[in-house]
Amino acid sequence: MAPRKGEVRRAEILAAARAVLVDEGLGRFVLRDIAVRVGLVLGNLQYYYPTRDDLLEAVVRAEFARNQAEVAAIAAGRGTATARLAAVARRLIDVWARSGGRVYAAMSLLALHQPRFRALHREVYLAFYESLLPVLREIRPGARRAELLAVARLVTTLVDGALVQVPGRGFAADAVAAAVRLACAGARPRSPGSVAPEEPRIAPRPRRAARAGA
Repeated sequence: MAPRKGEVRRAEILAAARAVLVDEGLGRFVLRDIAVRVGLVLGNLQYYYPTRDDLLEAVVRAEFARNQAEVAAIAAGRGTATARLAAVARRLIDVWARSGGRVYAAMSLLALHQPRFRALHREVYLAFYESLLPVLREIRPGARRAELLAVARLVTTLVDGALVQVPGRGFAADAVAAAVRLACAGARPRSPGSVAPEEPRIAPRPRRAARAGA
C-alpha cells in the first residue's frame, strides 16, 4: 500500500529538520526556515509539528528508531555473543561518530535544562539498554535483570565516553574491546562498601620505529 500524503509530508519535514540540526546546529533550528526547505508556509508545517520542541523530539525519535532496529538485528544475528556485542559497539560508534551523534548530542544538551528532553533522554537510553539484554544474557547466563541492565549501562557509557573524546579508529577499536571485556567480566556499578571492579586493561599499541637520521 502506498504511503498516505500526510505520511510522506511528515517524512519530508523530518528529513529537512534533521539536515538543519546536523549541518547547522540547534541555533539554526527554526520552524519557519525548515518550512521553506520543504515548500510549506509556517502554518502548514505547524499542522504536523506545532512547536519547535515537537519537531526536535520527532527528529530524535526517528533517529533512535533506526538505530535501535539496527542494534536489535545485530544482537540477534549470527556468531558468538561476544562477537555480536562487539559488532553492536562498533555500529554505535560508527553511527554516533557521524551525523547521528549530533542528533543525540542535541538531545543531551536540551536534557540539561528541559524536563521534556530529560525524560526523552532517559527513555532512549533505557531502550538501548533493553536492546543489549538478550546478548548480555547469553554472555552471563543466570545473571539477574538488574545486573544485566547495569552492565548494559556501563557498556553504553564506555562507548559514549570514547566518542566524546573524538577518537581515532585505533582508540575506537580499544573501546569496543574494553566494552566486550567489561561485559564478560560482569562489571557492576559500585555500591556503598563494595570493592570497585578491576578496570579492563588495554594493551598499548607498539610504537613506530624511529626513522633513520631522525
